[in-house]
Amino acid sequence: MRQNQNGFTLIELLAVMVILVLAASAITLATRPGEGATGLKAMAQQAAALFRTARARAINKRAERVVVIDTSRRQIRYDNGSKPLEISSSINVLITAADNERRASDIAGIRFFPNGSSTGGTLRLERDQQAYEVRVNWLTGHVSVKPQS
Repeated sequence: MRQNQNGFTLIELLAVMVILVLAASAITLATRPGEGATGLKAMAQQAAALFRTARARAINKRAERVVVIDTSRRQIRYDNGSKPLEISSSINVLITAADNERRASDIAGIRFFPNGSSTGGTLRLERDQQAYEVRVNWLTGHVSVKPQS
């Protein structure tokens, strides 16, 4: 006579673990910046977060902070020494910035001031028929992400 089994067998637990790992991998790949439809939005959100961090530090430290966008190197750098944000080669990058923040035809900056304002600008990230704009208001320094058609 067989007793009732309580719980799961090792094989059943391993099967569930494999399924969870595969699902987590699929989600990670789909949301990686620069990859897939959600990747474009994720890249725009990461760029916006970098701009917001620079603005907050400018206010907090009472010193100007600059975020530099280099379209040829496909990087967004913040002058705090952190690793630059890398932009996927599948994403087209366009930057609109103040003339006095242009360093070259493919390099521009957005400067944040201690009072919260900025030089303003727009970073446009596009791929296929999708695009997102990260907009920085010059008067308030407010950073927003807007989907474009």
